[in-house]
Amino acid sequence: MKKRVFPGVIPATLAVSVCAAAVLAGCAHPQNAGHAPVQSNVPSPLADLDSGASGAAAASAPPAVDAQATDALDAMGAYLRTLHQFEVSADTSTDVVLDNGQNAALLRHTVLKVKRPDRMRAEVTGNGNVRGLVYDGRHFTIFNQKKGYYTRNDAPPTLDGLVRELANTWHIEAPLADLFYWGNGKDDNAAITSAQVLGVEKVDTRWCTHYAYQQPGADWELWIEQGKRPLPCHMVITDTTQPTRPRHEVTYHWNLAPAFGASTFVFHPQAGAKQIELKPAAARPSFEEAQ
Repeated sequence: MKKRVFPGVIPATLAVSVCAAAVLAGCAHPQNAGHAPVQSNVPSPLADLDSGASGAAAASAPPAVDAQATDALDAMGAYLRTLHQFEVSADTSTDVVLDNGQNAALLRHTVLKVKRPDRMRAEVTGNGNVRGLVYDGRHFTIFNQKKGYYTRNDAPPTLDGLVRELANTWHIEAPLADLFYWGNGKDDNAAITSAQVLGVEKVDTRWCTHYAYQQPGADWELWIEQGKRPLPCHMVITDTTQPTRPRHEVTYHWNLAPAFGASTFVFHPQAGAKQIELKPAAARPSFEEAQ
């Protein structure tokens, strides 16, 4: 049965973001871009929406773009840029649209290890396979264990440069690429047409502020950890350009003090693996399609 992967239309601020999380997970990302609700131990901030607001209350409704919600994105991006070494594990659910019009979720688990400015390892597990990307400051290697091959190519000297080159030259989104684009000195909020603060909710053990945003082609939500570590905890993106409104959902788990061994950022091919040539795609594919 044919299927179309959720195209990953996302806000400018998340531009390379969630598809980044889905890059190895199978989410295609458009050139001009930039989920089930979590459980909460506090009343849902949406519970008051049907409480019969009076005309006076409606007249005092908040502006379409709440500065508090966009400021939270800026603060999160600035904090992410201060992290020089971290490990993130991310569970993703990405809808594909089957040829009968039904959405079907692809589940993936990504582990991303980063040591700035020039080391990264990402492995994505799903569909009985492990795919990955290893970067050592001089080369990047993409591998596919199930298919038994890998490709090794020259790379820029920094992570930020690698993420840009993968997108611009090879038309591949790096895993969880949003973590490298947020707060990268550009106006990420320009495309946002609506931004709201919905309240405080619990994502596993973390208390997080829940935000909702809209931009042409996408509705998206973001839960940001409260306190001194404004890290993204959970994100949901809905593609509003398709009738079935496919969704991409990701939950992040952070380790800000990881211990990386000497071989973490060194690629060792499995026995029998074959090296192949990587060629740029005509359009930006998912990580799976790129392989």
